[in-house]
Amino acid sequence: MNNNEFGKKLKELRKSKGFTQQALAEKAEIDEKHLSRVENGKYFPSYATLNKLLNALGVTLNEVGFQLEQAEIHKNPLYSKAVQILNSAKDDNELSCYIDSLKAVQKALKLK
Repeated sequence: MNNNEFGKKLKELRKSKGFTQQALAEKAEIDEKHLSRVENGKYFPSYATLNKLLNALGVTLNEVGFQLEQAEIHKNPLYSKAVQILNSAKDDNELSCYIDSLKAVQKALKLK
């Protein structure tokens, strides 16, 4: 799934739930301009932002049409390991736990 496909699906879900961009951005605690760029395919959200959007919409990764196994694997070994960890999640609760753990490690290592 490329950025544009994901953005279109996110926009469809947002509208189907009755959210404006401003309302979803506020609920997800992200910048409205960033949400606009994601919906327009200019950016793909970080895992932290993705998690906030999913929670705000009350949907899962599968409902958005994003499959972790399709994520682009970069040459960075930390990125590759993070994707492996996320791919090993058995359900959304486990995935959420992994995302929280990876965010804590990212913060500790001061990675962006």
